[in-house]
Amino acid sequence: EDSIRSKVDYRIVEVSKSSPSTDVKAIVLTNVPPSEEIVKDVSSSVKVNKVYNFMSVIKVEGKAKDVASLAQKEYVKYIMLEEIVISSLAEY
Repeated sequence: EDSIRSKVDYRIVEVSKSSPSTDVKAIVLTNVPPSEEIVKDVSSSVKVNKVYNFMSVIKVEGKAKDVASLAQKEYVKYIMLEEIVISSLAEY
């Protein structure tokens, strides 16, 4: 639990605790340049928006709890919050 928490931006941890189904955009830093297998593995739980091989970065979007759970993967170094996606509630 603590090793996972140390790999996830505290804001993602807070959102996943208080509102786990809230969508977030995040930047996943990997220990190695993300291979096709890593990208496929990540995309099985969240949407992959962009991959920067030379920076070992995968930009993702998904439910806060799913994004936070990526920290369990050994190839993940850190997960940083990019933005909290607020869906407009203008559907009266």
